[in-house]
Amino acid sequence: MEHTLSTLFSSLASRPQTFDRFRQLPPELRIKIWQHAMPPARTIVVKPPRQQETPTSIDEALVQSQDDTEQTWRSNAQIPALLHVNAEARHEALKHYKLSLAVGKAQPQIYVDFIRDTLFFGTSELNPQCSDLWASTHDLDKVQRLAVIPEGAYRVLRWKKVDLNALQKMIFVSETEGMHLGSNPELVEDTPQEEVKEIVEHIEAEAQKKTLDKDVDMPIKKRMKAAREELDTLMMVLPSHWEKEPVVVTAVFRKQYSSGLARWVC
Repeated sequence: MEHTLSTLFSSLASRPQTFDRFRQLPPELRIKIWQHAMPPARTIVVKPPRQQETPTSIDEALVQSQDDTEQTWRSNAQIPALLHVNAEARHEALKHYKLSLAVGKAQPQIYVDFIRDTLFFGTSELNPQCSDLWASTHDLDKVQRLAVIPEGAYRVLRWKKVDLNALQKMIFVSETEGMHLGSNPELVEDTPQEEVKEIVEHIEAEAQKKTLDKDVDMPIKKRMKAAREELDTLMMVLPSHWEKEPVVVTAVFRKQYSSGLARWVC
């Protein structure tokens, strides 16, 4: 038995880690492989431009005045690896991912798949430094999945000139205080109330169901009620911004527990 396992492990270890004949495969097969290698949908945390330091000389001031690269939205989201494999893989990846969200004449810095990716502006949207960016941000009319922090009616002031006709899903994210999100955060959407009740009926007694409804469902109901009211306000005040009403959900970022301490999954 030990000899058999040893032979098996030796065989696995000796297998090549690269496939040198990949280039010899038919082009249509290679393209299918690249398509299957596309990364899953991402939640992209959008950050404000970096604040420039006060220039200490005329030369530094001149350089800053000519540099637009920092005056646009940025993100530390993982760049899809296929963009860096080879020309063929990059060609396929660019069918899905585009450099987007430039401000004015600045160069865009964030790769986005508008069909699958969710954009989360978080506290960047609330940053006074960014209040003037919205009117001159490109590609907002392509956003289909948008995650925001619940804010009430104040959002109306910033969204006066924002085209949201492509928006299909609006996610209101709660419990964001103190978060430090990394390059790959995961949103967990609240389970619809109907599904919660079905699950509870199968796994809990009647008394336990009442406890669960009180302890778990109430926060979800409150979040959904607040989200619904905020969207209704936006659609009422800015009626021309919406081609159709987006789906509204609430969510939180997934936490991971390690050594008794909670930390954000990034």
